[in-house]
Amino acid sequence: MHQAEKKKPPTFKRYKSLLDHPLVKPWLGGYKIGTHYIYLNGLDEFLKWRKITVEQILAERKADMRKADEVERYHYERLAIEFFRHLKEKGAGGVKCQNALKALRSFFDYHYLPLKFRHAEVAEFSKGLKPVYIDYIPTREDLKTMYEAGDARDHAIILTLASTGISGDICELTRQQFEQGIARMAGPNDPICLAPRGDYLYRKKTGVRMRPFLTSDAIHAIKIYLKARKDNAPWLFVDRTGEKMTSGAVNKIVLRLAKRALLDIPAGQRIRMHNFRDFFEEACRANDVAENWIYVMDGRKIAGSSDFYTHANEDKLLEKFKKVEPHLSISRLSNMVLLRKKHEIALDDTERVALDGMKRLVGEERFRRWAEYELTKMPKAMIPWNPDEDYEPAIYRRHRILEEMLGKKKRAAKRD
Repeated sequence: MHQAEKKKPPTFKRYKSLLDHPLVKPWLGGYKIGTHYIYLNGLDEFLKWRKITVEQILAERKADMRKADEVERYHYERLAIEFFRHLKEKGAGGVKCQNALKALRSFFDYHYLPLKFRHAEVAEFSKGLKPVYIDYIPTREDLKTMYEAGDARDHAIILTLASTGISGDICELTRQQFEQGIARMAGPNDPICLAPRGDYLYRKKTGVRMRPFLTSDAIHAIKIYLKARKDNAPWLFVDRTGEKMTSGAVNKIVLRLAKRALLDIPAGQRIRMHNFRDFFEEACRANDVAENWIYVMDGRKIAGSSDFYTHANEDKLLEKFKKVEPHLSISRLSNMVLLRKKHEIALDDTERVALDGMKRLVGEERFRRWAEYELTKMPKAMIPWNPDEDYEPAIYRRHRILEEMLGKKKRAAKRD
């Protein structure tokens, strides 16, 4: 029996110039070789049909998305549908037509210029494609409701997404950047810049410079979250095992909080972490912050000269951000403390319910002996915490409630 010949990988001679293009090569980097060929074919067909270059289609799409007229903003959605019909008229198979649309959607989505089709338009070409959604931009009320539906880590993540607008790049933030920002705070309730003084952070996907800021709400939430951390990982946000958080995990947190908060998201729309980028930019525009200033803060590429980066120093950006901060925050710091205290009361009630259940199960005498033993197991070293800023360590909460149940300590009145 002859040995089976190895399947040769597809050649890209026909698309070599397109494959090596600096705006195309990074886009294809996350896909398999077979997908490269399919997507290159679709993009190449579209460019030839339009008789236009890669740079030109991106420039046109950016210009369209900035137009006030909604019809003009949907220019490229209409072009994509015309292109789909053109391929069908040429006799291209259904799979090829669908793949060409997939290529266009993926290409524009990679460059943060997503195509947003209406349901009637989707019906024409959606067979075999993933559902097309319109992004739902959250409101401050949505942000507050999602905050109240989460735990300490959720609080820190959701408020950081809202105040920086950097989406999945919050996974790249470090404790050191946060601590350096805190060290440079002008006042106790002022925002902080996460970039080193006189320097920038860089977006992982695009390499674009940025100087993101945190609101006082976000700073307070992160402080509480870091106090509860038991790992020594350098990253600002980690998963339950202490490993660096991934953008996929952050997106799942956003979806979970939106579900718990019962947000009234219209049919055909969806919320994801990237929508907080839109939330941030909308708040900036509503407060008359010009595009280039927004782009320096959240890491979008500035068209033209890079001299603007020198002009947009940290102090000037801080002035702009302070104008926007009230529209990115869910409350003042005092209300944040109130929310934390309400959460503390809920934790107390949960602990009491669990201990009462144990008492009924094992009987009062056995429970008393176990509680006496439990109270001897104090930590070897005191766990530092500030009742006005931090969550009470879990072991202290249990000991306090056990002492109340044994009559050794009077139960404290619930706080307002």
